[in-house]
Amino acid sequence: MIGNSSIGLFDHLWPKWRLFRRPPQTGRGWLALAAPEKAGPVTVYDRQGDPLKLSAAEKVAQGGGGTVYRFRANDQILIKLCKPDSVPGRKIQAMLELEECRNAPFLAWPLMPVFDRNRLITGFAMRKCSGRTLRALYAPFQVKRFFPGWDKLQLAQVALNLVNGVQLLARQGVLISDFNPDNFLVDRHGKVQFIDCDSFQIAGKDGKSYLSKNFMPEFAAPELLLHQENFKRGRTPEQIRFSLAIVVYMILLSGLHPFAYCGGSDPATNLKTGKCPLDTRTRIRFPVSWTKSVSYLPDSLRELFRRMFVDGYNEPLRRPGIGELKQELEQYVAFLRKCGITSQHRAILPTTSRRKKK
Repeated sequence: MIGNSSIGLFDHLWPKWRLFRRPPQTGRGWLALAAPEKAGPVTVYDRQGDPLKLSAAEKVAQGGGGTVYRFRANDQILIKLCKPDSVPGRKIQAMLELEECRNAPFLAWPLMPVFDRNRLITGFAMRKCSGRTLRALYAPFQVKRFFPGWDKLQLAQVALNLVNGVQLLARQGVLISDFNPDNFLVDRHGKVQFIDCDSFQIAGKDGKSYLSKNFMPEFAAPELLLHQENFKRGRTPEQIRFSLAIVVYMILLSGLHPFAYCGGSDPATNLKTGKCPLDTRTRIRFPVSWTKSVSYLPDSLRELFRRMFVDGYNEPLRRPGIGELKQELEQYVAFLRKCGITSQHRAILPTTSRRKKK
């Protein structure tokens, strides 16, 4: 038998054999980097110090803000573990102090904190929400697939439910900084549930504001897109109105963005230019396939959107308030309820254009 010390002695005689028997260490290093990470169980603790073990099999979602797990003891509760420094424990504590939000059934709001072994807040328990994201309403064929039997009445009710939720949060000093459609779930009854609540902008009772830098360009107010340093500051009510109105507009029109037009680019780029087909002073036209749908918007609601996206584009203080938007949607829902189910007013894709009154 040749000992290990003899291998080096014969290396100069059989260099190929040496390469075969002893692969470069860098190769092993790359293999280690490519190997999948083994996710083991995670242990957190409740207020009493009792351990809560979370296994990889109980993981239901993972994203930029952290990881969400099922809670064995209650299938209606989820536990979210935040990434280090993504959501400070002080913000979670401030959210827990907002009792109305904590008790709101449509919010995946922190119900209790969970701690690491050093007794630092590392996440929270929250209600389990279910349903389809708002993206399911952003194409007529998806509405038909996921919500069979729905028409414009149900879409208007979803939009109203969303506005009611945003208004409740605003009363508590909470502003949604990221109107990502994936952060809202809709069930078959039209109820809207808000998830990823720890990304909201919170005004704590101690006078401190907890901001968030999350955003999607196509749902952001123009002063944010044109001056991105503003994202480092707190959102304003006027910016929230603008973003909310975009989402409502797209719900009512099955995915049509208010700044989409014939020959235009993507919505975020169009937003930066300020070109909106609701501006009757220009020759910008709606996408051909959506002209009929837009014609069936009530005149007063269409005028509200024009004031929001045209008059309020450069002048945020001219943007209609959430209360006015809510009132218009309530009237729209009441009107649609009076229309027959075969009415073109209730059709998601009307076959004819609405005739204007002389």
